[in-house]
Amino acid sequence: MKNKEVRGILALVVVTALSFGVIAGSRVLSVDMAGNGTENSASAVAEELDVSGAENIEEAVRLEDGAYAVTVRTAGYAGDIVMRVTFEDDAETIRQVEVLEQNETETLGSRITEPEFLDQFAGAKAPVYLPGMSVETEETEAADAAQTEEALAALDGAALTDGTYEAKGEPADGYTDQVTITVAGGKITEVNWESVAEDGSLKSVLSENGEYVMTEDGLTWAEQSRALADALIENQSLSFLNPDEAGKTDAVSGVSISVGGFIDLARQCLEQAAGIAEEPQETEVTLADGTYEAKAAEASNGYTDQVTITVKDGKITEVNWDGVAEDGSLKSVMSENGEYVMTEDGLTWAEQSKALANALIENQSLSFLNPNEEGKTDAVSGVSISVGGFISLAQQCLDQAAGIETPAEEPAAEEGVTGDSAAQNGTQVDGISGATRSSTAAVNGINEAYNFLQTVR
Repeated sequence: MKNKEVRGILALVVVTALSFGVIAGSRVLSVDMAGNGTENSASAVAEELDVSGAENIEEAVRLEDGAYAVTVRTAGYAGDIVMRVTFEDDAETIRQVEVLEQNETETLGSRITEPEFLDQFAGAKAPVYLPGMSVETEETEAADAAQTEEALAALDGAALTDGTYEAKGEPADGYTDQVTITVAGGKITEVNWESVAEDGSLKSVLSENGEYVMTEDGLTWAEQSRALADALIENQSLSFLNPDEAGKTDAVSGVSISVGGFIDLARQCLEQAAGIAEEPQETEVTLADGTYEAKAAEASNGYTDQVTITVKDGKITEVNWDGVAEDGSLKSVMSENGEYVMTEDGLTWAEQSKALANALIENQSLSFLNPNEEGKTDAVSGVSISVGGFISLAQQCLDQAAGIETPAEEPAAEEGVTGDSAAQNGTQVDGISGATRSSTAAVNGINEAYNFLQTVR
């Protein structure tokens, strides 16, 4: 009798446990189905926003609590990065950033998926930017557009001198754009727009061989490039292209690619032909002998940059760039000891720092570095790190040597915005050490999502 009672009690306990297990499991399943338990699952979609015509924006919705969720695709180092950026109802304050797809380098660029990188965006005001990175606002974009329009208008009807003219852009997404224009009898007779990969491959050839594919149908990149060239020869002016905000034009049949880069480089060629593109003259600056030092206002990724320059007989004779950790350790020493590793191959950080220093001594000027938007330069062999911080601090040293006063400090900016960047009305964030391209891509994607919202609110 007692055994039966015990068995009955045990059966009741098992059934009760199973019931609780089923309930808990169903709750987990319901949370997972609602969006993997992210913050976005707390509010359902109230409205789908129109993303047609918005380049790189794949989806945008208004949530029931008033927040916005924008899915954006941006070009990373090893492929496209897809992110979902959720903003509060002011369409400016970032609630959450999620990386949905990425193929970045393991242990480097792929770290953009880690909480240490993503969590810093929560509560930040857009636009966001990395140290030394400039943020384009709607006002500056409008000013740039007006300036370009004015420059194109000045070229209409201008007398062109016979010759062949060339202009090159900054490297972007692994390619460098270049435009060549030939003028004969005062008329544009030949135009070529090409894009050259880092290994020397031509985008036109790659597109015709099927190695560079934009869409499954429509004209190839090479065909669109030729169509633009023919249209410019026919119109003898760039004004007819009239691109929209995304840099697209409907003035040339079959051309779907952004033509902004082509217009900018072709304009430079025509300005050369018209004699209105004079090279800027560098002002002779006398440097006083001495040793000058400049330090970054704050640490980045745990290191504070500092540059020291020695001038003797009016010439730069010694240059040193280093990063100092909170415990006083030097990045140069750590990189040589294997404690600070950027890549498995290539020069160490210390070797790249020395190469930059030697190049500055050789050139006696910073202008040769000519960094791109990511702060990278191809002017010094083997240097792959961002040189923006080095240039800024080295310029401060040279200004000291030239007796040029440093502008007075700006009033303290709101938290998260420092120095000259305060005027950008955004938030400075930290990138992933050794993965500038991936960090920049993520920041650009967030800003694209933000800019899109400003156009639909």
